[in-house]
Amino acid sequence: MSGVTDIEMAYLAKYVSKGCRVAAFYQRGYSTASPFVFSEEVRRAKADGKPIVALESTIITHGMPYPQNLETAKQVENIIRERGATPATIAILKGQLTIGLSSDQLSYLAQATGVVKASRRDLAPIAAAKLDGATTVAGTIIAAQLADIPVFVTGGIGGVHRHGEDTLDVSADLNELGRSNTLVVCSGVKSILDIGRTLEYLETQGVCVCAFGETSDFPAFYTPRSGHNAPHHVKNAKEAARLLQAAHKLQLTTGTVVAVPIPQEYAMDEKKIEDAITRALKEAKQKGIFGKEVTPFILAAVAKATGGASLNANIALIKNNAKVGADIAVEFKKLKNLENWKNSSNIGLSKGAGKCTSNSLGRFHTSCSRRADEAPLFSEENCEGDVLVIGGANVDRTYRLKEEGEQLDGSTHACGTEQCAGGVGRNMAEALWRLRGGRTKLLTAVGDDADGDYLEKIAPGLILPDCIVKNARTPSYAAVMDSRGECLLGLGDMALHNHVTIDHVNKHMKVLEEAPLVVLDGNVPQSTIDYVLEVCQRLQKPVFFEPTDRRKAAKIVRDKYTVSYASPNLSELRAMAQVLKPSHKPDIENHCQFTEIAELYPIVSHLIKFMIITLGSQGVITIKNSGDTDRARFYPTEPIDLIENVSGAGDCFASGFIHGMLYGLQEAQCMFLGFEAARMSLLCRNTVPSDLYSINMSLFKNAKYELIK
Repeated sequence: MSGVTDIEMAYLAKYVSKGCRVAAFYQRGYSTASPFVFSEEVRRAKADGKPIVALESTIITHGMPYPQNLETAKQVENIIRERGATPATIAILKGQLTIGLSSDQLSYLAQATGVVKASRRDLAPIAAAKLDGATTVAGTIIAAQLADIPVFVTGGIGGVHRHGEDTLDVSADLNELGRSNTLVVCSGVKSILDIGRTLEYLETQGVCVCAFGETSDFPAFYTPRSGHNAPHHVKNAKEAARLLQAAHKLQLTTGTVVAVPIPQEYAMDEKKIEDAITRALKEAKQKGIFGKEVTPFILAAVAKATGGASLNANIALIKNNAKVGADIAVEFKKLKNLENWKNSSNIGLSKGAGKCTSNSLGRFHTSCSRRADEAPLFSEENCEGDVLVIGGANVDRTYRLKEEGEQLDGSTHACGTEQCAGGVGRNMAEALWRLRGGRTKLLTAVGDDADGDYLEKIAPGLILPDCIVKNARTPSYAAVMDSRGECLLGLGDMALHNHVTIDHVNKHMKVLEEAPLVVLDGNVPQSTIDYVLEVCQRLQKPVFFEPTDRRKAAKIVRDKYTVSYASPNLSELRAMAQVLKPSHKPDIENHCQFTEIAELYPIVSHLIKFMIITLGSQGVITIKNSGDTDRARFYPTEPIDLIENVSGAGDCFASGFIHGMLYGLQEAQCMFLGFEAARMSLLCRNTVPSDLYSINMSLFKNAKYELIK
């Protein structure tokens, strides 16, 4: 291991992924801004790794009259909560795709007029025009897939309309089921449709259709039997969850329909329903009603013809489906957690975590076993406030030449261009903002230009007020690379970082005082760093320092201040030690890295209580200043395939580690969380993945590990 000299952050995570959804999603590279927003309830469920059930909104706006629509929507959500899952009703509000609605938003939607039914074809126009939209089954499947919600509950799916062989009137729901891996819980196909042809169409699309319960009868919405059998059958939620797990393992890109029969006590008389549907279809044809307006018209006509009995049946079946869907989501989450645990060595949760294979750590004591009573790494009581990050923000651009034999002689060369948000402090702040559900603030300096607007839109509310400098350019970095990806030239315009001044800090002193932790990066001016360290020492506020660069690492080397946490690489650690002991000349060529760390750390140990030394592809060493004996641990890593971007991995690693601390995790658990955040960054095109919120915190909180001598 000591023979490896290539030190870079490209292979931080111990996870080999093939066809990972995260990587596939970000290969599109259209935008760093999320296409949707979460409700606070759904955001917290995501952060805590709880099961979530998606719900459509067309049933509210077009499926039932007011107030039954609102009452039913709230009752369905409560049923899902009572069974241990979180409901996520999906809609488009003023052009914004929204995953999970508040009580006020549900009330608004239930009474609003002019709400557009939103299938795949309608999503972009509704969003562009900033209209209100109610997602159909197809629209909800798309949103659920984007938000990584695998289970979706509805009343009934669309299908092939009667005489569809002539009209080609086939619901977009069926096509969407054929290109999504979502599991849809429903009461089969609405009986106003051609159920036989619908099942044939689903077979063609490769959709797995399962009857739920004791028989293989495929239900017909208002009635438990349609006269057709489903090709597959699951008896209970556990079997359905196992089926969904198998589909995901096989990386199938087609959906699953779990058809739940309406409870017998609410089932309608088949002949009565069929007669009402036949009359309604005839009336619709006479009135020239077609397309997406047919279904709500027929449902209303059938409700009228049955004296409201069909509406009551509709309400009963959607409530029953909510119970089944919530149970499946809960069981699926259990299976995923178990699967993650069994495969935990892939993300660093291995028996070898903490292993030290060399005695070259000298005087350091290496922990040899896990203690169940090991204290959390972060001891502060109040961790709920906003973390304050003080550091640089910039826009990074990469220009990669498409031709070889380049000449830097003023000629114009064809190239490919990429842009992403950058800056160590900004990257760490965004990662923490996503991990902590928005509980992070960034104190930085950006210009009042297009780049500044770009940075603000990526994470709305992250950058503190008064951080925009008028008539100034947002810091930027440009890298010119050859056709092989080797950097030919780097250009940086970082002057605005000097505007992160003491006055700037004082304007936001209240944020600093209330923060559970202050994160500093080395891009901040020396005077500002000194002032922040002085204030934090007076307030007994813990500080996490990220050096950012060898030349800036020594900015915290001040005998009168101490830092709680720092994350230098070996080069930055050398720079810190060189300031304190200029006479020290490490034998870089002949010493292994462990030996050099053992020599360097004592020089700086009085300044840093807990040090995270990153060794690139080799792993990470942590050293805790414990008074007479400094305790060290080594966490090895392995390479990762399919790397998309290396520029944000180190920042995401540090942010994942910090999030673990504030979450109350032990040191090794924090480390594994940092590795996972880095892995996600390596697999996407952006420096910070927008779905960091999806990390299952319970997996890391409950993780067990063994530390070996």
